[in-house]
Amino acid sequence: MVRLIGQLYVISGNKLTHPWDASAYFIAGEEPTLIDCGSSAGYPFLKQNLKQLGYEPKDIRQVIATHGHWDHLSGMAQLREESDARLLLHAADRAAVEQGDSEHTAAFLYDKSFMPVQVDRAIEDGELLTAGPYQLRVYHTPGHSPGSVSFWLEVNGLKLLIVGDTLYGGYHPRIGSDLDQWCCSLDRLMTLDVDVLTIGHSPPSLIFDAKIHIQEARQQFGVYFNPWFKPFHTSFRY
Repeated sequence: MVRLIGQLYVISGNKLTHPWDASAYFIAGEEPTLIDCGSSAGYPFLKQNLKQLGYEPKDIRQVIATHGHWDHLSGMAQLREESDARLLLHAADRAAVEQGDSEHTAAFLYDKSFMPVQVDRAIEDGELLTAGPYQLRVYHTPGHSPGSVSFWLEVNGLKLLIVGDTLYGGYHPRIGSDLDQWCCSLDRLMTLDVDVLTIGHSPPSLIFDAKIHIQEARQQFGVYFNPWFKPFHTSFRY
């Protein structure tokens, strides 16, 4: 795991747990919280990272999801076997997660199943969530998935944005992506007062010059698509 700032750690990701894992974040404190929890494939390593910080799965009080995709959230079923952690997710991704929908959870990309899990509460645009010592402002940022959200918080005087896959996430109608909604979400992020950001798939570090990154991502968005994307679960000779 990597400490980013204050009580915020990166605890899951392709360099930390499993090559297919998205970044997941741990917020320490009296109410230990995960923002996303990575995949079922990476869950054993997530547990090891928790132990290095002095925590066990049973200590996790809540998982707040950026969206309901396999690489971000399929580890939740295993976590539920070892803890009473509540799952908070936007309503637009709720059915896919509770039904284990292989399309809308993007599980088909990995040739894996998504074990259905119950969502305890739907989170809404604009609300404030308490996570350890921090207050997270929820921004509904659909486009990558219908229920994608971003979280704004302030840590040690820095304004931080956790965007999940709203920046640089993949597009496909099979996962419910919507280009028009995504454009609106990026335009909205450009209006926020933010110093640093994190994205769903990146080295475990903070990205500075956040506003410039968001602006340039918006300029890149939708310019050209790659129809030759290789499924994660398939090996190719060429």
